[in-house]
Amino acid sequence: MEEILLNEEQEPGLKGDILIVDDTPNNLRLLSAMLAQQGYQVRKAINGKIALKGAQMAPPDLILLDINMPEMNGYEVCQKLKSLPETSKIPIIFISALDEALDKVKAFEVGGVDYITKPFQVPEVLARIENQLAQTRLNEELKIKNKQLEQEIRDREKAEIEIRLLLATTQAISRAADFHSALKVTIGLVAETIGWDFSEAWIPANDGTVLEYAEGWYTSDINLEEFKQKSLKFTFAPHIGLPGRVWANKEPEWIEDVSTEQNQFFLRPQLAAKVGLKAGFGIPIVVNDEVLAVLIFFKKESIPEQSHLVQLVNAVATQLGSLIQRKQAEEALRLSEERYHSIVDNAVEGIFQTTPPGRYVSANAALARIYGFDSPEELVSSVHNIATEVYIDQQRRQEFIDAIEQNNAVHDFESLVRRKDGSKIWVSENARAVRDSTGKLLYYEGTVSDITARKLAQEALHEQQQKTEQLLLNILPEPVAHRLKQDPSAIADHFEDVTVLFADLVGFTEFSASTSPGELVNILNVVFSEFDRLAERHGLEKIKTIGDAYMAVAGLPFPHPDHACLAAEMALDMLAGIDEFNQKMAKSFNVRIGMNTGPVVAGVIGIKKFSYDLWGDTVNIASRMETTGVPGAIQVSPATYELLQDRYQFVERGSISIKGKGDMTTYLLTGRK
Repeated sequence: MEEILLNEEQEPGLKGDILIVDDTPNNLRLLSAMLAQQGYQVRKAINGKIALKGAQMAPPDLILLDINMPEMNGYEVCQKLKSLPETSKIPIIFISALDEALDKVKAFEVGGVDYITKPFQVPEVLARIENQLAQTRLNEELKIKNKQLEQEIRDREKAEIEIRLLLATTQAISRAADFHSALKVTIGLVAETIGWDFSEAWIPANDGTVLEYAEGWYTSDINLEEFKQKSLKFTFAPHIGLPGRVWANKEPEWIEDVSTEQNQFFLRPQLAAKVGLKAGFGIPIVVNDEVLAVLIFFKKESIPEQSHLVQLVNAVATQLGSLIQRKQAEEALRLSEERYHSIVDNAVEGIFQTTPPGRYVSANAALARIYGFDSPEELVSSVHNIATEVYIDQQRRQEFIDAIEQNNAVHDFESLVRRKDGSKIWVSENARAVRDSTGKLLYYEGTVSDITARKLAQEALHEQQQKTEQLLLNILPEPVAHRLKQDPSAIADHFEDVTVLFADLVGFTEFSASTSPGELVNILNVVFSEFDRLAERHGLEKIKTIGDAYMAVAGLPFPHPDHACLAAEMALDMLAGIDEFNQKMAKSFNVRIGMNTGPVVAGVIGIKKFSYDLWGDTVNIASRMETTGVPGAIQVSPATYELLQDRYQFVERGSISIKGKGDMTTYLLTGRK
């Protein structure tokens, strides 16, 4: 019978939507009841085709997938899910009775994030599901926060570019000797700052009937020189071409793609197309209702009109006009200052001027807000010594001055500062020294950005990176972890001589049947934590725990000449540790230990939920030493016995039938000599 339960929306209050895929009804009922009891919404599919259909119709939060199923096995289902856009990101945990390493490797290769072996422990299944769902939620939250942070950075960078352009052009124009040099400096500085490829200036001819080419600037593209040289031959009458219309209308104009315009509208479309110029806009320099020049800018891509860019360049043009017409300076200066202060006062960044001794000369509203004052005037009148009243570290002001003295400017100068209410924030300063014609320092000016959120985000990221690093070191040996970070491909190393140790709690399966899951996990945690401490003390590398079994190895990732002795010491201490645990906890557990020595392959495979593991015949024999061993004893193979017989006491057990190997003489390690 085919069965699948679908819900379009998850019911409120449930922990997650899980799809279970298994061709055994008893398994479906068991897993479904277990997960539903834990607060999950559960859907069931008895074969792969139904699972694919259900996952596409309503993608679940996680899929538990069996491997051995008719028609389409679990590997094929996983591959199909990972190939579909709507289901490719769903975490898939394989849950199967197959226990061979190759089965697990294949599960990870086709896209599984975890692998649980049947028969399974309920706490283990729940823990792995909750871990995967938590990782998914954290990844989604991180994506949202990253997008928000990226948008904030873009907004701040945009405002800073605009402010710097206004400051830079004001200073450059003020130093210009004449009209033409001012034009040349302006079009080059503006084009370079806004990232456009070509700029030119047109001025009225002496008789005032046409516009003539005055100045040109372009990037390093040599093809643009041809555009400049051929443009020298053009003139524009009022209302003709882009310069002529801007001249006549005294208003900015934007063309999304000049290379596709008709000749009568642009006049130079073929020439622009040849050198790759597309978007273009023109800005008039107007003083007392007279156009003194027209500035044209081109870019090698088609761009819709950007009003903020037009406003910014228009503000620059206004400042240039005020310099050109000194006789009308009062009115032109008023307009320029209004536009300048509008941008400065509405800027996200704070803008300041300070005296060399450390007082504010001027500040904008943004700076006052950053430092917690109600107005720029209050900030200027209240702060008398920046070094002691603003900076938390009073030496920062001197470091600020030293940095400017060395380079005449500072960039991204980050400091912890004090606000009016005493709270602390992080700021970043960009500033320069302003000097008179003799080189005398007049004041410092620059911008301030509140970077507290970024600092907190960086600290949180650093903390998370440290946790991730520690988690990785808890999973993998340190040299393997470093290699994996540098190269995420599969890692496999051959070790010629190691000793592998397997230990199993005897009778624990029967004990678990009459014990609550919480107590069961607590007991395993106490026992295995002690085993972990013994492994660290004796220099063994813990490989993994499987149910109530524990696996470790001596002699890797760093070879050790006495690897067999290290393993023997740990095995003896494990027996002693179990005895101590039984006395303390009033329990009667016993441990069966097996050891074997020989070559192995060790490494990491897969890209998700990876772990460090061992492969080879040495591992198999070590496992058989444990499973055929004696409770409360340490059974070793002949290879291990040969290395230890001179230093430890042994009892020959005799010939034991070992699966896959036939009869083998084994020995019981009883103590030290």
